[in-house]
Amino acid sequence: MKEAKVLYTFDFLGFKLKLTDQGLHSIIVQWAIMALIIIVAIILTRNLKSRPDRKQTVLEMLVTWIRDLVDSNMGKEYRKFVPFIGTIGIYLILLNLVGIFAIKPPTSDLSTTLGLAIVSFTVVNAYSMKSNGIVGYIKGLAHPMAFMFPLNLMERGIYLFTLTLRLFGNILVGTIIIDLVYNGLVCNLGNSLLGNFGFVLGLGLPIPLHFFFDLFDGAIQTFIFMMLTMANIKMVNED
Repeated sequence: MKEAKVLYTFDFLGFKLKLTDQGLHSIIVQWAIMALIIIVAIILTRNLKSRPDRKQTVLEMLVTWIRDLVDSNMGKEYRKFVPFIGTIGIYLILLNLVGIFAIKPPTSDLSTTLGLAIVSFTVVNAYSMKSNGIVGYIKGLAHPMAFMFPLNLMERGIYLFTLTLRLFGNILVGTIIIDLVYNGLVCNLGNSLLGNFGFVLGLGLPIPLHFFFDLFDGAIQTFIFMMLTMANIKMVNED
């Protein structure tokens, strides 16, 4: 993978932040996906009917699946999180799937996965504070015994980093492997070993790799992110 080129450097609260070409690419792709989600959501939710047509049926099936997922993992009392979990899932799966179109997934950028993890981390802890109060939240950190306070506090912080690195690492690995294929390393190896068949290998190899890393692994990582968010909302709130 090529080294990121710094486009702009600026100060923020005493920290020097750098905008690279790869970071700009991630921002543009994310805004494009957000615009796409908004447009599709407006189209799908217009003129809803009591007797649904095919378009509305598909939409209702998606909403029902997300609602059932929340019910089975968190309980019906947490149905208020269906829009949040559904939005995260749709947004994240689209971020991961853009690799199919030879676009570098924004989730292979650490800043993107960190941003998503911060959103999840904030919702998890803010909801617990709202439900239990600040005092109740702090008492939860001492559950089940007072000496567990530092360990529980550390666990909350580790959740942020594990959520970030799990998503980032899995998507980055797939991106690097596919990059190597498109840069001709596998194709050249195939040509040297297999003669004319190496050219065919070079053309066909990216297809199963895209299927596995962009489609299969992208969907798996999206599902894991959703499950961990739901599990932590419930666990932290009820500690």
